[in-house]
Amino acid sequence: MAEPSRILVVDDELGPREALRLILQDHYEIATAQNGHQALDHLADREFDLVIMDIRMPGINGIDLLAEAKKKAPDTEVVMITAYASVETAASALRHGALDYLIKPFDRKLVLDVVQKGLIRRAESRKIKGRLEELQLVNQSLRHEIERASINIQRHYLETVSSLVAAIDAKDSYTKSHQERVVMFAMLLGAELGLSAGELGVLQQAAVLHDIGKIGVPEQILRKPEHLIPEEFDVIKQHPVIGAEIISPVRFLSEVVSIVLHHHERFNGGGYPDGLKGELIPLGARILAVADAVDAMLSNRPYAPAKTVAQVHEELRRCSGTQFDPQLVRAALKMDLPSRRIR
Repeated sequence: MAEPSRILVVDDELGPREALRLILQDHYEIATAQNGHQALDHLADREFDLVIMDIRMPGINGIDLLAEAKKKAPDTEVVMITAYASVETAASALRHGALDYLIKPFDRKLVLDVVQKGLIRRAESRKIKGRLEELQLVNQSLRHEIERASINIQRHYLETVSSLVAAIDAKDSYTKSHQERVVMFAMLLGAELGLSAGELGVLQQAAVLHDIGKIGVPEQILRKPEHLIPEEFDVIKQHPVIGAEIISPVRFLSEVVSIVLHHHERFNGGGYPDGLKGELIPLGARILAVADAVDAMLSNRPYAPAKTVAQVHEELRRCSGTQFDPQLVRAALKMDLPSRRIR
């Protein structure tokens, strides 16, 4: 059997307080208070479904008590008591959140009707609140599901990318471990520049993926031991575009696309694919340009032996402002590069 609704009656006069208690006691659990302070103590101790309070009381008047009661128990319905009806009284009570008001002396049927109306609204509010809580739980569960799905999508995509990188490595022996070294150099440069953790994360993803477009370059061009003829170099120059096209459909890599696309641009505008110049080139792409070149210079290639660290430094200085961003050259010259040549 459901527990009876709890009602608090607040009036500094014994007669009206007792009259309401007698009208309501057969149907509800009634508590009484003779002033605002007692009423607030009651509200602090337990939950009430409805409060009936007099407007004119010493100490805390009914309007102030109404405001305090709504702060403590915003879902509790409140009915005001007044000795006379007035538009001003009604407006003030309703403005502060009262459901209705009763006029002394009380009409039994009117009291029961008003109380019933308040309790029905209280029950409806509880249902709505309960439904909102259920929806919040469902929403939270869905959010967790979406997060898990997103993580799985990212994991599966990165596994696919790793497979593509492995396929490129199989086509071009030079690229073996090149990706890891470019990641290392790029992260060192990014740290030297003071990039945030989020920016470093984007840079790392871009470094991993920067040569992914080589999957679309014929193997005979990638493996050619001699310098490429112009037509072959034109094919090679398409790999940033191919790489950007591969990753552009992936939402979580949106910040990586422009870095991959432009990592072969030159600071003086002489690079590819778009001939961007200076700071129009994304910072991540400028960093990758230096990291990519440093690794290339430190590696033995079919058409060029590895350079010494001193020679790499000399080349960086020579190309500062033309191929490379001067700020990044200064940062790269502070890095500890491997002293032995990479085979």
